[in-house]
Amino acid sequence: MRDYKALIRQKRQEKGISQNQLAKLVGISQPYMNQIETGVRNPTLPTLMKICEILDISLFGKEDEETG
Repeated sequence: MRDYKALIRQKRQEKGISQNQLAKLVGISQPYMNQIETGVRNPTLPTLMKICEILDISLFGKEDEETG
């Protein structure tokens, strides 16, 4: 199972989106987005779902299932 914090940062960077841009799209502050990526805070489920939707991340790890 991949670390969701690293995956969020990786996908965000691949898409060329700044933390501030992603935070605005999700409806949270940039400091909170930074805390999610660094593991200081855990996102609520609705926030995590929105992040995954924006970054095209499977919430249930379908990518991991296919490789296992």
